[in-house]
Amino acid sequence: MKSFSLFALLFISLFSCNEAEKEQEVIVEKIDSEIPEEDTFPYDTLQGMYMADFGGSSIRIILNYVSGQNAIGYNIHKGLQRNITGKVSRSGDSIQVTLNEPGDNKYDGIFTLDFIGIDKSPKGNWTANDPEIPSQNFKLKKIDQKENNNNDEITIHNFANIFSESTDSIGEYYFQKDGLVTLRYYENQDIDWDKQQYKEIKGSWELKENKAIINWEPNPVYKTNRLELEIMRDEYGQPFLSAGSDHKIYMMWY
Repeated sequence: MKSFSLFALLFISLFSCNEAEKEQEVIVEKIDSEIPEEDTFPYDTLQGMYMADFGGSSIRIILNYVSGQNAIGYNIHKGLQRNITGKVSRSGDSIQVTLNEPGDNKYDGIFTLDFIGIDKSPKGNWTANDPEIPSQNFKLKKIDQKENNNNDEITIHNFANIFSESTDSIGEYYFQKDGLVTLRYYENQDIDWDKQQYKEIKGSWELKENKAIINWEPNPVYKTNRLELEIMRDEYGQPFLSAGSDHKIYMMWY
């Protein structure tokens, strides 16, 4: 009888433990991982050429590639061209592009461009690597080039197309859409051109009302480093550039 009671107690104890273990069983619910929202902003619409007044002279910033992470391009100021690369960040409609110049020039620095959505007039800031050089704040404007003929009104959009290759008594001028202009000339006018090597100076062009203004790099030809040219037309309606009655620049193919 005692053996039966002991067996019954042991059975009840084991049954109670099994019930307790069942009550303590933890049920883990499977939770699907959250998928981040896809960034569908068309970053490539920010690519292109932008222009601004930069400390009294024009600067062009050309963005050749823009993605959700990176940006690549170059800038031109007073004939000096510098490559720029950097990062892109976005918060809602605000997009910031930070671009670094190479850093091997005293006047190299960091550009910060702030866009609001598909923005053709972003705000800009440039901070020099040299802390003694003051920073610059500026407002950019996107420049869209267009096809033209010589009868069109001459604007920032078609100037380089019309005067792409021009000439005067000094040499040959090559105006590019990105704001760069190159003058190729021969130093000695008394020696045949095929017996000497041409020299080259670079500058940046801009338009203000009816004038084309070139800011040259330091050079022996234009010692003020600035050339103002009035846009005019001859009796046949063909455009040319004039720096005075004795200095005119004509399209080479005209």
